[in-house]
Amino acid sequence: MPDILIVEDNPVNQKLIAFLLTRSGYSFEIADNGSVALLKLETTAFRLVLLDMMMPVMNGYDALTAIRAHPRLKHLPVIALTANAMKGEEEHCRAVGCDDYIPKPYSKDQILGAIKTLLARPVPPPA
Repeated sequence: MPDILIVEDNPVNQKLIAFLLTRSGYSFEIADNGSVALLKLETTAFRLVLLDMMMPVMNGYDALTAIRAHPRLKHLPVIALTANAMKGEEEHCRAVGCDDYIPKPYSKDQILGAIKTLLARPVPPPA
């Protein structure tokens, strides 16, 4: 079972995050948009999602709304990754259900710290 689902449309960012996770001992899969992510979440149990908020096909906001509406996924930890660091963006991401928010460009310590914190939280039992 992979630990993390990386939802990112940019191949360079995909490779960067994949390298970081591999070096840190995490297993992962990659989805290049929210629609593909939802399909993967239907068939595979992940411990956490790294979610780019601005993607073609289905953006992170719409994907997260669908994740939070799904009974099995509503407590799945999700970290928003976004290049939109404008005022109010973090609040918007949290309002739609993100557990953490990391603006791009992000550091290794930001991502790994957020992952470690969220994976250490107790997960509520499924309803």
